[in-house]
Amino acid sequence: MNDIQRFENLKKTIENNPANFQARRELAVLCLDLGFDEVAMRHLSYLINIFPNDANLYFNAGICWEKLKHPKYALNAYKKAVELKGDDPDFLYNLALAYEANGMDDEAMLNFKKVICINNDDSNAFFSIGVLYAKKGESENAIKCFKKAIENNYSDYFAHFYLAQEYKKINETDKAIEEYSKVIELSSDYSWAYYNIAQIYWERKDIQNSIAMLRKTIEKNKKDIDACKLLVNIYIATGEEKQALRFIGAVLKQFGANGDIYYLAAKAYEAIGNMDLYEKNLEHALSCLQSLSYNHGAVHNELIKYRKSAKDAAKINQ
Repeated sequence: MNDIQRFENLKKTIENNPANFQARRELAVLCLDLGFDEVAMRHLSYLINIFPNDANLYFNAGICWEKLKHPKYALNAYKKAVELKGDDPDFLYNLALAYEANGMDDEAMLNFKKVICINNDDSNAFFSIGVLYAKKGESENAIKCFKKAIENNYSDYFAHFYLAQEYKKINETDKAIEEYSKVIELSSDYSWAYYNIAQIYWERKDIQNSIAMLRKTIEKNKKDIDACKLLVNIYIATGEEKQALRFIGAVLKQFGANGDIYYLAAKAYEAIGNMDLYEKNLEHALSCLQSLSYNHGAVHNELIKYRKSAKDAAKINQ
């Protein structure tokens, strides 16, 4: 019997006997699994009215409220579940996540730590605490937690990635590369790992390896515009303007009009002395302000300054 058949059977059972609470409970959980979240909530609310001290019902209600995008209601449901059964690590973990979703990081931290007090092998709790420490700028504590998460679950490539990010923040770039490389070993399509390695190589002026990593990034994620922009910047900075312009053409064909790409095209044309296309691409950049991350005023002033200098030069040559 598949889930839909089971759903129909449970639905008929409840229609024939609304007081069959076990069937209603099973249907509520099945609805959650199937994505029928509003139906699940109706059944859970019904059951909570009958069994107001059932912690599992509140826990499932919390999950349901999360799926329905009501984080405050989810938080209240998890609070009630923990009030009724405070030694369940799953309840505490979801309560902590709900606190975090509601912007209450200190309360989230406290409850993640309660999870660890119950189960010191909970890699997810250590990871979540690490994320909170990272948000607070406490890299040393974040690193300890991510290491503990990895100790408990080496295959957690997110923990390796976040650990690498913290190493990068404190300029431990060799260790960062090592952890990004582990991410790639565990999940070879995780393009952000390649991109971050490329950034480190670029900062070290290791052009060849940076370009290789950026190409790998784009191979894994053709929509990574940041990788495309960095690759263009490297081509321009290393005097490969023609290569930059060829690549820019491909990027514009894929992504369409983009202010940053047009601005980089302008700089490439400026470098090779094609000032007409330099001016034209500055204009294009300013026509795409939503995708122009460079300072709009500065780009505008650059264009005005060029036009003035070109006008002055024309007067001199008359």
